[in-house]
Amino acid sequence: MTEYLDVRCDCGSVNGKVACGQCFFQNRVMCYCDDCQAFLNHLGHEKSLNKYGGTDVYQVSASQVSIVSGHEHLRCLKVTPKGVHRWYASCCNSPIGNTINAQWPLVGFISSSIVQDLDSTVGPIKGSVFCKFANQPIPKEKKGPRSHKQIVATMIIKLLIWRALGKARPNPFYRAGKAISKPLCLTNEKRN
Repeated sequence: MTEYLDVRCDCGSVNGKVACGQCFFQNRVMCYCDDCQAFLNHLGHEKSLNKYGGTDVYQVSASQVSIVSGHEHLRCLKVTPKGVHRWYASCCNSPIGNTINAQWPLVGFISSSIVQDLDSTVGPIKGSVFCKFANQPIPKEKKGPRSHKQIVATMIIKLLIWRALGKARPNPFYRAGKAISKPLCLTNEKRN
């Protein structure tokens, strides 16, 4: 029997489901990259960052995800022109998650968009990535058991296998190979 996690924006207008359970089709990391921080700061959702500037991200294949209601509120932005697609709910400016593009099967949900407690449902974070962008030194015990290199290598392997298995579709964030909301680029917005 498939277990599901509930995805919800802060005001409850956007609702979705994520099939979970099989370890191979999920990953949980703490990301300290400056783009994650810029995204959450832009939305005014700093509460999704830990005190070191990290974002708890639950990664799954796109085919595990469905948006049940609130499609009309989903918006996309990129921090830089070549950056990943970062999704949020325009109704309340709450972050939902990240995708690479329509061809790659990865959806990384910001943990604040998941209703259930991730520690008890999927387990602790596997490790931390992009620690050099943390806003203060991170204690070793907070980083998780796997290094940046181990996390990245594991995700590359998973992504290639997920893609070969056709796990990029269906993807609720894309239609006919294009994002359902034209991505706004924060870097271009600052220049204007």
